[in-house]
Amino acid sequence: MTTIEYETNWLTLPNPFGSNTPKGIPGYVSGRSTDIAEIITGRQGAILLLGAPNIGKSTLIRYLQWPPTAGWSWRDELPDLRDQLNLNNIYFMQINLTPPEDVGNEDQLLHFFLKECITALQPLYQEQSSNHSQDDQQPPPGPRDLYRLIQNIRDSRRGHPNSRYFVMLDTIESLDRPGMKLFDIATSRAKTPQERGIARLDQCGAIRTLVDLIDEFNDFGVILSIESLPRPSIDDQFTLISADLARFTTMTLQTFTKENTVKFLRQEPKDFGDEWVHTFEQLGGNYIFSEEEQTWLFNQAGTHPYLLQQFCFHTFNFKCEYARLRNAWTDIKESDKGAIIELINRRLSTFLTRIWIRLQEAFDRSSQKTRSTFYEFIGSLPQKYANEEIPASTWENFGPELRYILSSEGIVRYDPFQTSYYPGYTLSQYLAQKVKETREQRPTQQSISPTTGRGFWLSVNRPEQGILSIPLTELEYRLLKTMLQYPDRCNELELMKGAWGKTVDKSAFTQRMHHLRKKLKEQCGMEIIENRYGGLYSLNHPEWFHLE
Repeated sequence: MTTIEYETNWLTLPNPFGSNTPKGIPGYVSGRSTDIAEIITGRQGAILLLGAPNIGKSTLIRYLQWPPTAGWSWRDELPDLRDQLNLNNIYFMQINLTPPEDVGNEDQLLHFFLKECITALQPLYQEQSSNHSQDDQQPPPGPRDLYRLIQNIRDSRRGHPNSRYFVMLDTIESLDRPGMKLFDIATSRAKTPQERGIARLDQCGAIRTLVDLIDEFNDFGVILSIESLPRPSIDDQFTLISADLARFTTMTLQTFTKENTVKFLRQEPKDFGDEWVHTFEQLGGNYIFSEEEQTWLFNQAGTHPYLLQQFCFHTFNFKCEYARLRNAWTDIKESDKGAIIELINRRLSTFLTRIWIRLQEAFDRSSQKTRSTFYEFIGSLPQKYANEEIPASTWENFGPELRYILSSEGIVRYDPFQTSYYPGYTLSQYLAQKVKETREQRPTQQSISPTTGRGFWLSVNRPEQGILSIPLTELEYRLLKTMLQYPDRCNELELMKGAWGKTVDKSAFTQRMHHLRKKLKEQCGMEIIENRYGGLYSLNHPEWFHLE
């Protein structure tokens, strides 16, 4: 009977590294102390928090909301700043951005947004709110909403003097509810749910309201969290920028620092709360991961938050199962590591595939040199370790495009004041395999020019101006090859099948064509591809062009 109870306890012991842990943070180490310090010491009133998928934007947003009265909060991770700043006087509140069904126009959306701002600030001003009438607490639509919001901020400042307040906007795509009309024809440029959500916030006046509040209250701030686009430079990130959005300072959320990664792996049972550690110790556990296990986890996952969480989660589950069978909490054996890696690789397949797709999209917009340098870098990764420094000279030689892609897509963390390190073995091996497959496919896809031996190129022979050579991505090469077959009128379906081999999403096609038209116009000094009525395209002076 005792054995059955013991086995059940091990099986039901909560895994502290699960993504659905209470409040979204495993233990008392978030891994984000460096980024949090940048936010609160930067004195920026408006921050546009960019980040790739699975980099931890929403997790950080949830963590920042923990109040000073909680048993643990982000403030406890910044002991060096406690002597300089009163961290208990810094508050972060998230705004709900999921509108009800009856919101269908910009006035209703602004009313909804202002009410949600009032609700978010309520814990800070509720001590003062008893002085207001019931009618004031439920204001009618219109300017009264803004008046109440301003009044509540003032009440909050009276109740919490010398404080600083941030409102946070996450999951902007929630505003892209089916059936809600776009407010202006200009927003037709908004192609994705996130872009449409930002456009709606901007056009209904929500962004303008927040900027006005920042101007009026120097202790008021805004964090707008959005998913970054896979691009080779920060300049290509934004397609819909208004004067109000231009007020935001961009901060790109990257992977953890090495120091924070080490802290994350060194967490002790006591870091997961008294109740959890009591159960864990009763079952016979005394440490989470041994020093040898920590080194192994670091080398496998590197500093990527999602990879770290997955490796810690599955390794902890494996150790629990082993403890159930052996009645002892012990280190994982060397022979078992391969099984854990195989399991995790299966679970990570969609995550890794998404990284590769985003990298390919970024390189489609970059120079051929950037792509070639990336291939060389990835080819060297299997011989490197996650705790090995990338030489400063190597990093400098990457060039600005590759440095931006590597850091923004979560491959390598870049900070001018810190050393950069190679990614973990799991990510390195996957990328190296994809690069190898790409290189092996090149000869069959005519990726090497028969005359120059240099990838995809377009030769432009303009009269009396000599020959201009323009590097192309493989997709650009296929688009132009199709256009040269039908230079007078080429429709979208022909271009899609010629470049992708199938029909693709209209927005993806339009973006690629726009990028190609812009590229050729900049290189040639004139419009090369004409966009005609009815989804048709034509090529000016096709006799000038030769593909290699």
